[in-house]
Amino acid sequence: MLYYNKTKYFLLLFYLFKLIIGGPDQRRLLHYLFEENKYDPLERPVFNDTATLTVTMSLALQQIIDFDEKNEILVISGWLVLVWHDYNLQWKPEDFGGIQAIRVPSVRVWTPDIYLYNSADDNFEGTMKTNLVVQYNGSILFAPPGILKSICPFNIASFPFDEQNCTLKFGSWSFDESGVNLTSEGDQGQSDAYVKNAEWDLLNFTAVRNAFAYECCPTVYPFVLFTIRIRRRTLYYVVNIVVPCVLISFMTILGFLLPPDSGEKLTLQITILLSIVMFSLLISGIIPASSTALPTIVMYFATVMCMCSMSVVATVLVLGFHHRNAKNHTMPNWISVYINQYLAWLLWMNRPGHDLTWRAIRRRHTRSMERQNSTTSSYKCLPTPLLADSSKSLLANVTCLNDQPYTNNTSNTLPITVLNHVIPRQQAKCKNPNHHHEPNDVLLPRDMRVFRAEIRTIISELQFLTGHVKQEDEEDDISEDWKFSAMVIDRLCLVLFTIMTSIFSYITLFSAPNFFKLR
Repeated sequence: MLYYNKTKYFLLLFYLFKLIIGGPDQRRLLHYLFEENKYDPLERPVFNDTATLTVTMSLALQQIIDFDEKNEILVISGWLVLVWHDYNLQWKPEDFGGIQAIRVPSVRVWTPDIYLYNSADDNFEGTMKTNLVVQYNGSILFAPPGILKSICPFNIASFPFDEQNCTLKFGSWSFDESGVNLTSEGDQGQSDAYVKNAEWDLLNFTAVRNAFAYECCPTVYPFVLFTIRIRRRTLYYVVNIVVPCVLISFMTILGFLLPPDSGEKLTLQITILLSIVMFSLLISGIIPASSTALPTIVMYFATVMCMCSMSVVATVLVLGFHHRNAKNHTMPNWISVYINQYLAWLLWMNRPGHDLTWRAIRRRHTRSMERQNSTTSSYKCLPTPLLADSSKSLLANVTCLNDQPYTNNTSNTLPITVLNHVIPRQQAKCKNPNHHHEPNDVLLPRDMRVFRAEIRTIISELQFLTGHVKQEDEEDDISEDWKFSAMVIDRLCLVLFTIMTSIFSYITLFSAPNFFKLR
């Protein structure tokens, strides 16, 4: 009796369990489809072997995972949507408890061999074998998910303000158009579940059906092209690369405002050049090694690098002019006229003690040309005797005075008798510098001869000192002219480099179509 009750209880539980798991209708349906009809997953589901099976395809894009510019590979996640009709998998819902759809493992049903032609995945397929949905009328929905890696040629012409078009080519690997007619569900891909990417914006997602006859085979193979158009978000590149490079390029201009005497003028320009080279190497590690086009950012870096190189050359020229003097260089006339005068006037420069107005420059230039054309003999300044009217300094007696007559004045500091003897002798010496001894000197008293010798010695020393002072003044003037030439060239480079840097920065950066689309 106890054994009978246990058996009855076990059968009751088994019956309830069968009801919970779905009942016998689904089991009968599966037995009917796969056992009674002898379904073969290797058989192409058509009534006639010559008939074409139409497979409708779509692609649902979920996320752009990565775009490897260096290797030109686009990585996305999503799933394929394949729909076709299988006449072997049909039933009447009323015969099987009203079941209208069942989920069957894809390995139990014939599925088209749709692959990504331009795949870069090691597995090549990239999709996962999941269950498919079979409707009672024989319609099959197969949506395998996966991570797809596609080959995408990278257009580097506008990097980093670029837009990329990546095409995913799907088609049957073994069936031609007579076996499987692959068509597109529409002209747009599915982007309902798309998750925005931090680096790329999705602009468009299109689908196009096409067919192609390969050289190996006479038949036509259909395929569907899914084109993903994306635009790069440039905020990261602008903040971390473009802005520092622009600031460094404008620091080249500040180098021309640094005085040459500071000693850091050339060091600053070379440091700026090395910084630009460093940024250029940073960019070369990101973009692919391609010779098809020159990227915008690389062209800008190359331009700035050339400008920095020219600034180094200009700085060396400025320093060379600044440290020249009269002892080692002779200033050419064209530098004195066209740089120190005309170019300085054009750059609105001022020089203390020099009139750099247009009229004054023209007047000096005309006077200089007339002086060069005239054939006047050179005048040699000879030492002059003591002037009778010079009561302030002996320096007036050793300068050249253009044949000024001598006059006797009662305000002389020396006795008249002394001057009467000194002046004729000194006049004779000025006319004949090689004369050192006068016969009449023996007629003078000894004290007078000593006094005359001392006077001649003083005059000779004053002449030497005066000539040395004049020579130093002339050398200082020439050195100041060289320094002023360096200042003029420095100002010219400042103006030219400011204009060139602004123009090149605007042309190469601000003219980019996506420069202001930072987000």
